[in-house]
Amino acid sequence: MDYICDYIKNYIENKNKNSKNESFKIIEIGIGYYYNVAKSLNIHENINLIVIDANKDAVNNAKKEGLNAFVDDLFNPKLNIYENVDLIYSIRPPRDLQPFILNICKKYDIPLIIKPLYGETPINYLKLINYKGNALYGWNI
Repeated sequence: MDYICDYIKNYIENKNKNSKNESFKIIEIGIGYYYNVAKSLNIHENINLIVIDANKDAVNNAKKEGLNAFVDDLFNPKLNIYENVDLIYSIRPPRDLQPFILNICKKYDIPLIIKPLYGETPINYLKLINYKGNALYGWNI
């Protein structure tokens, strides 16, 4: 999954925010118990990373891993969490949750990157991003 970190870092560099020394606010939706990507992004001084999950135990474990984590339910999201966010990504979100993630992104005009489950087709609104031979899908990228 290193390619996801690389893609996000390249995306940030292309936005030129780092040259202004501004913080780039990113949210991972559905962190679960897989922290590698978030921990890799979290070490960069210009990235303000927040991880979200509906599972309280997953959020508590993420906090123990040093991540800024919050419980949120995509079916009834706390929209203030998503204000002023520069990018949202999600790794292997179930297809039935993808429209809810996209709705949040559309509401605040936030670019979205999704790495779907292997073999699963993402929702129609997302466009294929072929990054170094790896399939990611994006909206507003």
